[in-house]
Amino acid sequence: MSLSTLQIHDTQRNTNSVPFDKAPTATSRVQYDDDTERSNDDLRHVFNDHMEVAGHYKTSSFYKQVKCLLISWAEECDDLNTGPEVADLANVLENKMHFKVTRALLVNDVDHLAQIQVAKHIINFIYNEDGARTLLLFYYAGHGSPKSMRGGTPGLALSGKRLHSEDTEDLDDVVWAHIEDNFRHTKADVLEIFDCCYAGNLNDTRQGWGTRSFEFLGACSSGNQTMSPGKESFTSALIWALEALLEDQRRFTVAQLSRKIRSAPDFPRDQVPVQLDRCSNAIERIVLAPLAKTNGNTKALLDDSNDTIDNQGHLTLNFVFDKSPSKSLIGGFAKALDSAMRRHQIPVKRIGWGGFQPPRNKAFHAAAKMFQESVNRKKRKREGDENQQVSSRGPLTPSSSTEQPSPG
Repeated sequence: MSLSTLQIHDTQRNTNSVPFDKAPTATSRVQYDDDTERSNDDLRHVFNDHMEVAGHYKTSSFYKQVKCLLISWAEECDDLNTGPEVADLANVLENKMHFKVTRALLVNDVDHLAQIQVAKHIINFIYNEDGARTLLLFYYAGHGSPKSMRGGTPGLALSGKRLHSEDTEDLDDVVWAHIEDNFRHTKADVLEIFDCCYAGNLNDTRQGWGTRSFEFLGACSSGNQTMSPGKESFTSALIWALEALLEDQRRFTVAQLSRKIRSAPDFPRDQVPVQLDRCSNAIERIVLAPLAKTNGNTKALLDDSNDTIDNQGHLTLNFVFDKSPSKSLIGGFAKALDSAMRRHQIPVKRIGWGGFQPPRNKAFHAAAKMFQESVNRKKRKREGDENQQVSSRGPLTPSSSTEQPSPG
């Protein structure tokens, strides 16, 4: 049997409600490369497309607006020279996806520590840009390093230079976990994209944040490094993936973006970006799509006249299938559901795709397969490094490869 979940949103609202008795304490790591996640993406698109065409609901699965804050370091603080790549990314987000982009440069200022600078940028950004049916996208480029948090859990510190001078040891460090508390009361969904080493160290789940979507996409998993700016960098692959997905399908989830990044021509084959669900009670996945642009003004694709109508809860329905549903079956199901809602005049804001789960035995085999692939990948990398070291040794003048990721 297969299980599919729908979330039906009522016409009143309490954004801080937590519908579950007990939230998980560990981050939900998205296995974006497995068959279940791929199937979920395909079926989600089919379902949402039918609901958008119907057009009888008060809000859309499209975001009305997407606001981006790109955080990096000023040239004098940035030994990675991230500026050109950040500018290229801003161009794609602004001119091809029609998102609103704001740049935030962190400077070397003895009177205003970097932690305070970032907090100021974030608070001002949220104050000016937060709203209903909005996605707030936070991007960071620079160095990342492990940071031990309270209780010994791993965390992430951000900096502009790899080594600190003695008198500025605390000047350039930003502890991101302290910044995230500012996202707790936003109306908008939140997406974080980090191009730095140890990005996966952000491994805690934010609990009690209601049912908004809060997702994270990082260049590498916990304890790993990523490449410096250049054709092999995460940001270069991100730009390539965004442009490719815009050309192929226009609408995509963060999981689809993650998979596309891994297939970028120059992205290291042994590097695996990390995707995390940061909010334990989120009921939907973030879907990215370009906004329509008319007469110089960015607009949502559908009417937004009902944004002021709040919702006070949602109803979760589980549908158990006797076989895995096909795209055509889900399309017909969406049409029938829409027809029933209209016929009985049920006051629903929107119906969202909550997720598809395969039978337990299939899920177990899929997880085992992913684990084995991870083990094999690490083994191949270790054997390749050993072979490279052996082949690079001459009888009199030993040498070693310089092709190593620069800590970021």
